Amino acid sequence: MTSGSQLQAQRGGGGGQMGGGQGGRGDFGGGQMGQMSPPVQGTVTAVTADHLTLKTQAGDSYDVTVTSTSRILKAGQPIKLSDVKPGDDVTARGTVDTAKKTVQAMMLTDVDAAMLAKATANMGMTYIIGRVTAIDADNLKLSILRTDNVAQIVALDDGTSFQRGTYGVQADVAAAGGLVGGMGGIMGGGRGMGGGRQGGGAQAATPPAPENITLADIKVGDSVMATGTLKGGAFTVLKMGVTEPAAPGAARRRGANDQPAPAAPAGQTPEPLSGVPPPPPM
Repeated sequence: MTSGSQLQAQRGGGGGQMGGGQGGRGDFGGGQMGQMSPPVQGTVTAVTADHLTLKTQAGDSYDVTVTSTSRILKAGQPIKLSDVKPGDDVTARGTVDTAKKTVQAMMLTDVDAAMLAKATANMGMTYIIGRVTAIDADNLKLSILRTDNVAQIVALDDGTSFQRGTYGVQADVAAAGGLVGGMGGIMGGGRGMGGGRQGGGAQAATPPAPENITLADIKVGDSVMATGTLKGGAFTVLKMGVTEPAAPGAARRRGANDQPAPAAPAGQTPEPLSGVPPPPPM
């Protein structure tokens, strides 16, 4: 069984494109000072008035500086640093110095133990996030490598709907117990649950309707986010959002209402979608 400390969305929630068990928690970082770096994710070990300390799954300890301009979210809602407690799982985004193990935080996404437990219990039961590893169109089944590195076969039926991008399914996945709020923030919350548009300030326009697709449009390697229900012991998909991962150095295909994610620095792995992040590398 995967432990709660391995399971912090809503990344990805989500953050860059959806991951499928690639890369470990907290092994991001790097980038040049003054530029947005991939996030650092870990368990809070200490909190002060303007700092917190994170311990990543790799065992590294990061000192995170929080200022009056830092944005702190929990379940998509603003909170104070004093609301963050030791034992919480936090994703810190901003300027990362991997040599000094510091983060100048622009945004923090906090997930407490109860939310982690709910996400763990519901993954593969009421929702699923991961990557397609095989397609059995004749028997209406998809093999998914979930973001907790568990392989699962899911069923499709006449009630299953597919759409390009994940924007249209994020609220459903959150309602089903998944963590997707962690994806907001880098672009001002455009892909997360937090609202706001890139640059902040003005109210975001209503996104266009999702682009409907079919099973034939899904390819091995695509990332998926879906809600579903158990039928005959099998997870049967109700609604699935599909995103084609980008080739290295290339923009990924996305739907009209799926906001672009920041590119990872050269030589680094894109951030996984939050929800149930992958366990650390073996």
